[in-house]
Amino acid sequence: MKTLKFMGHSDDTFGEYGTTMDDIDNAGSGEPIQCVIEADGTALIVTGQYDRNGTGTWDIGISLQDEDLSYPDWDMRISFEGYTTVLEIDVPDDFELTWYNNGERSV
Repeated sequence: MKTLKFMGHSDDTFGEYGTTMDDIDNAGSGEPIQCVIEADGTALIVTGQYDRNGTGTWDIGISLQDEDLSYPDWDMRISFEGYTTVLEIDVPDDFELTWYNNGERSV
C-alpha cells in the first residue's frame, strides 16, 4: 500500500504530495484541478478547487469515475493544514494517476 496525500498550495497549485509529488498549476484561475486514481479495476476522481466560495481556501472532493465501477475499498482520511483541506488515500502499490486542469488532460 501507498498513501496519496492531496492538498492545495497558494492560490494556483493542487497536487499529490505523499508519494508522487505530482501537481498542476492553473495560474490562479480558480478552475478545478482533477486527478483520476486507478487501481484494482476501479477508479476515483479527486478534485481540488481554490476559493470556490470566496473563502480563500482549497476545497477537495471525491467521486466515482464511472457509475458502473465498484467503489474502491481504500481507507481515506480528511484533515486540514492552514487554508487547505487535506485528503489522504491508501491505495494499492500499482496505482496510476491521470491529471486534468478544468477537464483538459494535462501531460
